[in-house]
Amino acid sequence: MTTDRIEGDTTAMSLFAQRLTAPPLPPSLGRLGTPPNLSGLFEGIAMSVLDKAATAAAAEFLAKTTEEFVTFGVKASTAAATYTAADVASMAGLVSAGAEFAQKGIDTLQQLSATHFGGDTQPDTTSQPNATSQPNAAAQPDAGAATQPATQPATTTAADPRPAT
Repeated sequence: MTTDRIEGDTTAMSLFAQRLTAPPLPPSLGRLGTPPNLSGLFEGIAMSVLDKAATAAAAEFLAKTTEEFVTFGVKASTAAATYTAADVASMAGLVSAGAEFAQKGIDTLQQLSATHFGGDTQPDTTSQPNATSQPNAAAQPDAGAATQPATQPATTTAADPRPAT
């Protein structure tokens, strides 16, 4: 596993941790509580003592193995929970970064539209010389147009640098 990402199937880890059990201790390990048989021949006494020692070693091994099984199951369960938490945290970080990126994109689009449209997306009706708020403005003659002689070129206004038509 690398340090820049988490690799692991958390569902499989959890299922493994739930199903991991140590084998049951065999009933023959119950002989540990009885004393060795010291009656009989020397060979019989030696075999009884060796049987107790072997049974004790097997019981110790199986107890240690059972403990390791339980520990490994807990570690697998903890790793699955840690990986799941890291996945959720990464997902939240990605959503946050995506939202931040989207907000920056929206801000950039707003700046571009403000630059392109002059800060106002509504059409500018104040720079038109004949535009008035009256509904029949087209029928009324423009007061400025009547005072200019026909031979003079049209003048421009400060608000609209285009020649008047």
